[in-house]
Amino acid sequence: MQAFIHPRRSLSCLLLVTLLQPAWLGAQDERPERSSRFDHDILVETFGYDLGTPSDVPYEDIMQGCPARDCIPPIDDPVFVSAAEAEHVRDRDLVMGVVIKGDARAYPQLIMNYHEIVNDTIGGQPVAVTYCPLCGSGVAFERELMGQPVEFGVSGLLHGNDLIMYDRHSNSLWQQITGTAFMGPMRGRELTMVPMAMVEWQTWREAHPDTRVLSTETGHARDYQRGAYGDYETSDRIMFPLANENLSVHPKTVVHGFEIAGQSLAVTDKRIERGAAEATLGELRLRLEKTASGLVTATDVDSGKRWEGIRLFWFAWYNFHPGSELVK
Repeated sequence: MQAFIHPRRSLSCLLLVTLLQPAWLGAQDERPERSSRFDHDILVETFGYDLGTPSDVPYEDIMQGCPARDCIPPIDDPVFVSAAEAEHVRDRDLVMGVVIKGDARAYPQLIMNYHEIVNDTIGGQPVAVTYCPLCGSGVAFERELMGQPVEFGVSGLLHGNDLIMYDRHSNSLWQQITGTAFMGPMRGRELTMVPMAMVEWQTWREAHPDTRVLSTETGHARDYQRGAYGDYETSDRIMFPLANENLSVHPKTVVHGFEIAGQSLAVTDKRIERGAAEATLGELRLRLEKTASGLVTATDVDSGKRWEGIRLFWFAWYNFHPGSELVK
C-alpha cells in the first residue's frame, strides 16, 4: 500500500497524513529503525523517553507525525450552540454524540478532523472526546486519573496509524483505540470508556433535539467546511505498515468493535444498518443492534449484559485486535 499524501497543505500543520511519506514505506525485508523526520524529536526531546524507557509498544514502532507536541491543537474550552443554531453541520455529516445525565452533546467530525481531542465536562463528568482521522476511530473516555480530572493532548506521535494521546498531569502516552497507557508513569492504566455514537447529524438530532453542538468558535482559524483528507476514507491507502492485517474486507470498511470477556468482535456498519444481527463469541450468544440515536451495542442474549462498541476502520480494529471475529 502507498502512503496517502493530500494535495493541499494548511498552515495548521495538523494533517498527519499530509506531512509524511516515510522513506522505508514499502520495504518488506527490514523492520524500520525509529527515527524522527523532523528537526525536533518529540518522543525524546519533549517527553524524555528513549530506547531505555519501559514501554508496552516497541520503541521503533512509535512514529512521529508532525513537528511538535500539540501541533494538532486540542480544544480545551469548547463552545456549543443549540441544534437549531448548528448551521455548520449538514444532515449527513457525521457527529460524535455523547449523553451523560441528560446532557446531550454532538461533536462534528469536520471539526474533530482538525483537533482530535476535546477536553469537556458532560453532565458534570470530565470527558475526553477523541477522534483519529487515520483510523476513523471515535472514542470518548472519562478523563480522570487517581481521582482527579486531567486534560489530554495530541502527542504528535502515532502507533499503528493511531493517535497517541498524552495526559498533561504525568506526560504518559496513551493509545487512543484501546485507552491504555503504554509508556510513562501511568503505564498499564486503562481509561474508562464513555458510550459514544458516531452517526449522521440528522439521526442524532432527531433522537436528541435538545442536544448542544460543538461550534466552529474553537479559537483557531480553520476552514471546517473543507474536507481535510480527500478520498482517504474510501481508498485503500494507509500511512504506516501494520503489525496485523486481515484483508477479508476492504481495509477502510467501517466496523463497530467490541471487547467482551477477553475476546474481540466486530460488525460492519453496513450489516448493522440492515437490522439486528446474531453472533456467537466463545460461549456467548450476542445480539448486535443499533439504537435510535446511533449507538451500536452487543447484548448477551442469556444474561442481558450489554456492551457498547466503538466505530472505526476495519484495518485499525484488527491491527489492535488480531484474530477478531467479523460479522459482515
